[in-house]
Amino acid sequence: MRFGGAVTMTDRRLRILVVNLGRRGGVTQYGWLMTKALAEHADIAVVRSAFAENRDRYTMLGCPQLEVPTFNSVVGLLLSFLAVPRFVRIWRFAHGFAPDVIYYPGGHAWKPLLDLLLPRSAATVITVHDPQLHSGEDSVAWRMLDWVNKRRASGYVLLNQSHRAGFSARHGLDPARVVVIPHGVVDDYTAEASDVESIASLTGMSSAEAGKYVLFVGRILPYKGVDTLLEAYGMLATEKAGPLVIAGSGELSSDARQRLRALAGRPVRFLNSWLTDVQVAMLVAGARFVVLPYRSATQSGVVPFASAYGVPAIASATDGLAEQVVDRQTGWLFPPDDAASLRDLLAEAYAISDEKYEVLSAECREYALKNWGWDELSLRLVRFCESLLS
Repeated sequence: MRFGGAVTMTDRRLRILVVNLGRRGGVTQYGWLMTKALAEHADIAVVRSAFAENRDRYTMLGCPQLEVPTFNSVVGLLLSFLAVPRFVRIWRFAHGFAPDVIYYPGGHAWKPLLDLLLPRSAATVITVHDPQLHSGEDSVAWRMLDWVNKRRASGYVLLNQSHRAGFSARHGLDPARVVVIPHGVVDDYTAEASDVESIASLTGMSSAEAGKYVLFVGRILPYKGVDTLLEAYGMLATEKAGPLVIAGSGELSSDARQRLRALAGRPVRFLNSWLTDVQVAMLVAGARFVVLPYRSATQSGVVPFASAYGVPAIASATDGLAEQVVDRQTGWLFPPDDAASLRDLLAEAYAISDEKYEVLSAECREYALKNWGWDELSLRLVRFCESLLS
């Protein structure tokens, strides 16, 4: 693969073209936060979706930007490849900027075509959020999309160390072309845990329950183990079961639906809809703990986000989550799919004293500040890009 000659910070600032074409969700948010931080360490230009939920935030960046319509359906995806003028605009914009590096904060269905259009003299770097597809996301279509996004790159950014060796081996990569840079804190939206009235209004809880709940938040997918969470909660004695909030879009499995119905009368709230970033921030800020009962996980943006608010995590000790949560320091870990162990930790969470909780909460804030700041993470990305060019 051919890409440009050596460029160092002593010569000039690196020129990075960021291609962030997602519409919404965690990867789109990650792309924005990394882009904003990169602007402090490199000369950047941005190609972004006109349909992105955070598109207005880019106006604060004083850099060249191209906004293009993408798609919002499968039919729209297929038809988008026929929209030649928009790809001509991208071609002109990219070649006019003359980047040293083309950076994708996440995969996109257009990447195979863009690989042909964007400057071949530039190194291409992509953040791979899921080195291995999760259960429920391994259809032929998903596998094909995953494959086309991972090919034709000079370097790869992974979000956890546990997948680095396997990813490099599966794709026949020199380990020097794969770097681990963890997910940073989602710090664009602020909320106050003391806003109990708004939290109570959103969740349907009483004001007394707001601030005492355990929270699952995010898209509901099979690998995220919501059924295990409901099983564990159902095993709690009634007097030990505090408020539980499950919030996010997606469908529960039939088993999870049955378990949820069996919990009627207990303080369980199920908010089954897409949440705005402000709503997510409010729910996390007001939670006592966040819970991540995942069966597999490369990482989660929820953990650094919650830690920055001083909210500890109860998480399964799987892959990247075990790297993000320091057991008994910033949260508690349990074996994946072990409902009995999760039940015990839920009971401990509801019973924890304020004094012990404050110690745990302070550790979370300190750890997030030390390990997940975007300025340092983006600088590591710039250094990685420079290493590919040298």
